[in-house]
Amino acid sequence: MDKRTLLAVAISMGVILIWWKIFPPNPPTPVPAQPTTSVAAAPGSAPTGAPAVGAPDPSGSTQAAQAAAAALPPEQIVTLVAPHARYDLSNRGGVLRRARITEERFLAKKGDPDSGLDMLGVARPDLGSLTLAAPQAGYLIPEGNWTVSRPAPDAVTFRGENDKVAVEKRFKIEGDFRLNLEIVVENKTQTALDSSLAVRLFARQDPAASSGGFFAGPGDLSSLVCHIAGEVERSTVADLQQEPREFTGAVTWAAADTKYFALAVVPHPVGQADRRCGTRAIDGEHAETFLSFGKRSLAPNGKDSYALTIYAGPKYTETLEQVRPGGADAELAEVVDVMFAVLSRPLLYMMKLFHGWVGNWGLAIIMLTFFVKLLTIYPTHRAMMSGKKMQRLAPKMQELKKKYENDRQRMGIETMNLYKQEGVSPLGGCLPSLITMPIWMALFSTLNYAVELYKTPFFGYIQDLSARDPYFITPLIMGGIMFLQMKMAPAGADPMQQKMMTYMMPVMFTAFSLFLAAGLAIYTLTNSLLSILQQVVVNRMDKKLAASGK
Repeated sequence: MDKRTLLAVAISMGVILIWWKIFPPNPPTPVPAQPTTSVAAAPGSAPTGAPAVGAPDPSGSTQAAQAAAAALPPEQIVTLVAPHARYDLSNRGGVLRRARITEERFLAKKGDPDSGLDMLGVARPDLGSLTLAAPQAGYLIPEGNWTVSRPAPDAVTFRGENDKVAVEKRFKIEGDFRLNLEIVVENKTQTALDSSLAVRLFARQDPAASSGGFFAGPGDLSSLVCHIAGEVERSTVADLQQEPREFTGAVTWAAADTKYFALAVVPHPVGQADRRCGTRAIDGEHAETFLSFGKRSLAPNGKDSYALTIYAGPKYTETLEQVRPGGADAELAEVVDVMFAVLSRPLLYMMKLFHGWVGNWGLAIIMLTFFVKLLTIYPTHRAMMSGKKMQRLAPKMQELKKKYENDRQRMGIETMNLYKQEGVSPLGGCLPSLITMPIWMALFSTLNYAVELYKTPFFGYIQDLSARDPYFITPLIMGGIMFLQMKMAPAGADPMQQKMMTYMMPVMFTAFSLFLAAGLAIYTLTNSLLSILQQVVVNRMDKKLAASGK
């Protein structure tokens, strides 16, 4: 890169890193194990303590929930086992208590699926995700313990009843990280009932994580997301302390997520325009999102059903894209919060392709950096050559400044005449850099949000490419290489500016890289080495042109 490119990158990275609030990662808070029993209890009538959708959280709801839970028979937990996940569901309304990712690299103990990473992080017993609500309906959702049945090893049904309705939640493993959920509401009365069903998800933000920050821990579901009419509406728990948000229309899905993991509900069919999605704070640490179906009429002694796909797992793009209710694309891959998605997704595909060739994610990052460098080599070369031409013009520019130091208008005219005479464009170094900038920012974002790098080692020295370099070796080497690169770059007309660029830029980039994930540091180091190589080639070409008088 020439100095203009480096300055643009530095400013861009500075804005990005300040926006994301760089803070060291905090370890996820472990979720306390829930008391379990293998005996299904009869439904009770004690309130759960969870606030109703759209209503403020009642004061003392946690204490009320604990008191209500103490009055019930022991809770029963049923585990559904997917290829790379285990889902713990409770008979207290058929809610999701734990979602453990059991891929080998997510295990705390090798070979022990029970030690898988728990991606939920919400420990309040009254805030169980997939809780149902019936806003503006003619009935209440049954409370207390529901009965449990297992129609198949990969399925479970929870049933709760009260004087008006019986509700069943039928879960079945649908695929990797996916559950199919069918909700059946039965009217037990002789009169029609208004029916309106909502599914709720909860998130907790660890206050020590400073509202998630750039390195939010995977145990915090710190964002609440609604996807409506093709647009992603994302709010952090901290955002929702100010005001709730609600959307009505073609809601495609709702989710609670963090940087690498997502818990999402996708209603069937896709695209109906009578749905609602809302997000709101519950207390200083917790918030919720809900997805509400349109209002229906439940006939006397009649039944109605609602179908959903539940996604609970890492944000693997190819797995998210497999969520296609009725063959329609739910666009769930948009839960991955990357910049320039139209560029980021092809770059992620290329990185996976390279990984398939070499079997190492660190090497795949290096190969991807080479690939992007080849894509941008022409505009970068143009920018570097323009910088060399401007360097040769520096003495003439100094003469013009002395000659017309008191006539700025004439100075501008003579400067443009000089550019025209020498065949130099004043934008020759800037425009190529602006063209390449979105590509490099997309690559930066791709590496930052790629869950494939989470808990992935690189040759033993780096144990996690998504975490910082433990000994800061790559950032420090990168800083030294960038200093060398700046010394090789064309000198500017202003000596003070030249000195600042030579020393400040390496210091800035090194400081940024100290806080970056190791995968990003590897990318930055590789790019700096390639830029030096390109600068060497440009310098030699420039000498030949100067010798030939061009």
